[in-house]
Amino acid sequence: MSTKQVTNEDRKFFEFLAPWRWPNHSPIELTVYRELVETGELQIESVLENALALNSNGTYQRISENGRDGTDNSDAKKATSQFRNNNIAKNQWMNSFKITGLKNKIGLIRALCYSREQENFYFFAIPYKAYQGMAEVEIILDQSTGYVEPKGIPQGKWARYQVDNFKILSTITETEAEQMMPLSAERCFNKFFILND
Repeated sequence: MSTKQVTNEDRKFFEFLAPWRWPNHSPIELTVYRELVETGELQIESVLENALALNSNGTYQRISENGRDGTDNSDAKKATSQFRNNNIAKNQWMNSFKITGLKNKIGLIRALCYSREQENFYFFAIPYKAYQGMAEVEIILDQSTGYVEPKGIPQGKWARYQVDNFKILSTITETEAEQMMPLSAERCFNKFFILND
């Protein structure tokens, strides 16, 4: 039996996802679903997986197999920001999203992230080639020496995979996400000569 209690963040995820998952359901039905979230009978991860597939324009379906949640090999992840003093002696602060459990994934990561500090959702489409061989990805929002009020602006190498909204997160393909990757020296060389031929 699960003893995990629903968190405030779970409620925020539900309220964000409900219109995407059940666009035509009545307020009474949504109240029942809220109650199922409160009792742990309805998992936010499942709501996220279904909402993504429903809004994918039919390009993939939810299957929830080992290593993937979608028939296109993509996997849905949710994360909540963690704002903390990483090094007390040096007074170094960090605010970030950790996307974990990537070891057995085989495709695009569709990450819905919630910032407690900004009370805002962020969307990241991380292609397999970018995280291959990694167990987790940490998307940095804020870093400082000395406490600074967090601004919540994605930075660092994972910020390039941020997309504008949930619809794009639902429909983006692995190939499109790969185009957001930095160019390797070979790709830069090829791109230069193709454009200048």
